[in-house]
Amino acid sequence: MPPSPEKKTALVAAVEILARRLVSTAELRSKLAAKKLFSPAEIDEAVLAVKRMGALHDDFLAEDVARSYRSRGYGPARIRMALRKRGIPNEIIEQTLNGKDEEDQPVSSGESDSGPDHPADGENAFAVLHRKAAQFRREPDVRKRKAKAVRCLVGRGFSYEDAISAADRWMREEGGGTDAE
Repeated sequence: MPPSPEKKTALVAAVEILARRLVSTAELRSKLAAKKLFSPAEIDEAVLAVKRMGALHDDFLAEDVARSYRSRGYGPARIRMALRKRGIPNEIIEQTLNGKDEEDQPVSSGESDSGPDHPADGENAFAVLHRKAAQFRREPDVRKRKAKAVRCLVGRGFSYEDAISAADRWMREEGGGTDAE
């Protein structure tokens, strides 16, 4: 017989939360604290026990979220924001975005202010433009078309350099040419 709600332990509540959805350590702590049934010590014990069980991995969650966002056409800045919102520690975010989750891709040595980009970011940016091609083709002015494409990509979290590069490539392949700015 399951314990009554007033007798529920923090560990049982943590397992119930994780049974519904994969969450980060910070999200789990927050959800347990929001119930206002458990002391901070009980929450710490529950989180530690769940980690020992192997049911709580921030690194796997970060990789899963990053993979999901990349597949939906988002860039590194947007992925970083989503991971921070989920309470993933910065070192795990950087490992994920630097391609440490890709065993066959070495980390590049050319780091920008936001860190090195994932090796496929340029291809992902181009794929976004390819999917949204009809939207951009409506603009007759080539410069405005390119500007809209770049704004779209930057808004999705791609670096300005990746956005410009993908827009130039897209414009060449579309036959619209490129403009020297």
